[in-house]
Amino acid sequence: MKKTITALSLVAALFTASSVPAASATPAAPELPAACAGLVTDLAGKLTKVVGSLLPIPNVGAVTPLIGDLLNLVTALQGAGCLPTPPVSVPGVPLPAKAVEYSGPVDQCLPVVLNLISSIAGLGGTILGAASGGLPDVGKLTGILTTLLKTVTDLLQKCGLPAPPGGLPALPGLPLPVENS
Repeated sequence: MKKTITALSLVAALFTASSVPAASATPAAPELPAACAGLVTDLAGKLTKVVGSLLPIPNVGAVTPLIGDLLNLVTALQGAGCLPTPPVSVPGVPLPAKAVEYSGPVDQCLPVVLNLISSIAGLGGTILGAASGGLPDVGKLTGILTTLLKTVTDLLQKCGLPAPPGGLPALPGLPLPVENS
């Protein structure tokens, strides 16, 4: 009986010693799928084309297909498990199968993903609204592009995505509009 109690005490001590450090250790950051780096690089490339097509003189025809490409890249990042997918509340609609589920910090990342989708949609609305009439306002485009690039920077940081080689595009220096008094 004494041997059994000693053996059980030893097992309990070993179990406690092995579980306490594990419980106090910080969890490792989730490993991103391999496709994330390539998709982020593609996103940066498309953003570079968008900025080049819109500033300093907007080329609506060149940038119109890029809006869809940007939205498709966000969807691809979500499908690859690089970004969380916004919850869908429509009943009866089958959801597409995903290769990998996002496992990063959803509370920080999901709002940025929604802001990114909103920024891209706002850019698309401005471009398509001007496509029928003429050139969009460069000042408004500059503001939208500034917001879009800031949102992508937040996305990289808060969602734990790798920075693209060469970084994100920068807006070219534009002259300030002259106000007539």
